Amino acid sequence: MKRSRQQCLSGRLLAVMLVAALAVPSVSAAEWYDAKTGVPPIELDRAKALRFFAENVYGVRPEWKSERHAEVVKTEHVDELSATRKVIRLNTLTPLGEKTFEAVGYFPDGVKRAPVFVYLSFRAATETKNSRWPLKLILARGAATVAFCYEDVVKDDAKVLDGIERADNAWGAISAWSLAASRVIDYLVTDGDVDPAKIAVVGHSRLGKTAIWTGANDERVAMTVSNDSGCFGARLHARNICGETIDRITAVFPHWFAPNARKLYKGMDENGTLPFDQHSLLAAVAPRLLAVGSAADDWWACPSGEMAGWEYARHVWKDQTSADYHVRPGKHDINSVDWNAYLDFAARKGWFGETTSEASTSKQEGK
Repeated sequence: MKRSRQQCLSGRLLAVMLVAALAVPSVSAAEWYDAKTGVPPIELDRAKALRFFAENVYGVRPEWKSERHAEVVKTEHVDELSATRKVIRLNTLTPLGEKTFEAVGYFPDGVKRAPVFVYLSFRAATETKNSRWPLKLILARGAATVAFCYEDVVKDDAKVLDGIERADNAWGAISAWSLAASRVIDYLVTDGDVDPAKIAVVGHSRLGKTAIWTGANDERVAMTVSNDSGCFGARLHARNICGETIDRITAVFPHWFAPNARKLYKGMDENGTLPFDQHSLLAAVAPRLLAVGSAADDWWACPSGEMAGWEYARHVWKDQTSADYHVRPGKHDINSVDWNAYLDFAARKGWFGETTSEASTSKQEGK
């Protein structure tokens, strides 16, 4: 029996849902094909998994033959942040042709070769007061951070690609936003203020899906962070509880995906016949770091299904501490609680000297 949204929001049901959603045996990756879990087998061949998701979900990127450009157009010190701000102008390719966009980066004073967190932003990267991108919190850890607004690359409009002919496997907006993130990384690996071995990509919601696609494809991404990414993100389709479906997401946001995503798979997640699931994509990040975050009241994304995606995928990592998960109270958002979880995870993996958010708070308060 399908639960109502009100029932799903009940805090008392959460623990039961998490257990029911997982229902995963304790098996190794090698034994996974034989597990009777009701979830499609995980694809352990990374290249094969990426080809499948490109062809059938996010779209195949065409070859880009034009010259690539990245230029720092402005540098200034921001005293209140104890950091240097750089504005970087880059070109990228989209389904609508070549596009120029700007990213804004903050590099903390006194830190040589800093880790950097690339944040895929819903808002203009020029804004310094953005609760979803807490600059002071990030910089206090000794990390740099760079952001760009996704709509500066491709507008998030269901009709944005209507004027062009699209093959069934044509790439969509998520893949274009992902390529823009990789273009930012193209610049970062040349910047002497950045540790090129410690680059993270962070995204929330639809941009959490984008972060996963970026981290799975671009091996320069040392840490992939998916926050509340839901359907076609970290959530298992086979463990969805009253969340978004393939039918709904591909009807409302057709520009995000290859046409194949709807043409081939509409309704299959609801009747239990879907031949793949998102754990295969999460596993493509291994052995690099993966962090999945959920919100307890975010049932459209479905926290239990996101946790299940992480749980089913993490067996691929030889060091399972390299795949992290957290769930916080509250609704669909990314906030300082989430950022502290991701920064703490990076700290545990040796990205900077501090190891806990408490230590970082003391540093910010001058204790």
